[in-house]
Amino acid sequence: MAVQERHVTILFSGGTDSTLAAARMILEHGFERVTLLTLDPGYLFFLENTRVHAQALEERFGTERVRHVILPSRDAAKDVLFAEVSRDLSRYGFNMAALVCLGCRLSMHAAALAFNLRERIPFIADGSVAIQNAIPEQMASTLARNRAFYFERFGIWHTSPIYDEAASDRALEALGIARQTGLKKQFILFDTQYTCPFGVPADVFARLVYKPLLASTRDRESAEYSAAKFPRLERHVEASLAASGQELATIVAELKAFHARRGTGAA
Repeated sequence: MAVQERHVTILFSGGTDSTLAAARMILEHGFERVTLLTLDPGYLFFLENTRVHAQALEERFGTERVRHVILPSRDAAKDVLFAEVSRDLSRYGFNMAALVCLGCRLSMHAAALAFNLRERIPFIADGSVAIQNAIPEQMASTLARNRAFYFERFGIWHTSPIYDEAASDRALEALGIARQTGLKKQFILFDTQYTCPFGVPADVFARLVYKPLLASTRDRESAEYSAAKFPRLERHVEASLAASGQELATIVAELKAFHARRGTGAA
């Protein structure tokens, strides 16, 4: 299988941020194919809501260019997020109320990276935005750390194309993709994205306590937590590729050779 040079996957929740990220990867970065990758770790509600904006993107850009995949990721969550729950709670205490979202995102990345490697897709993007950086998973330092690791270890180039966007709902309205107005005002029960039982308490704790009161602790713990999870993420990807009968080292070499020809660096 050849490297799919103009193909990118989007970590797709169905919300306005990931939807706008997908549109921008086509309109501004010229990608010919986009796979909207919705990860299902088994504890999310209303996954079917993700079809709303997936269909809107398919209608706007065509089904030959946009596809939506709901990918089971329970094994990745088990291997990365839940493997050391007792240790994590003992080490971080109540701060796990925010760090759980970082662990969840890393487990989703594990499943997504394995998907990209199997499909020889060299690019992956998400809808991270600076206005939500109270949660560790969307801190600029966390994203930079993730990108460096994914590029070095797997040859996958990761980006957050709308990180400085403050009103993705209005941007989608301007593009004629949003089916409703004011989607950013929705809370807990969304019309176009799934709902996470951890998301609301994590967001509240991060905004009211973790970011304003424990800034230096948050930075240190986020780096430490990620460093502890990276080996588990790596083992999950290796096992996933082995189970599919593919050689990880060979695929990584192919992707890195592609990026070297293209002049891509760790984003």
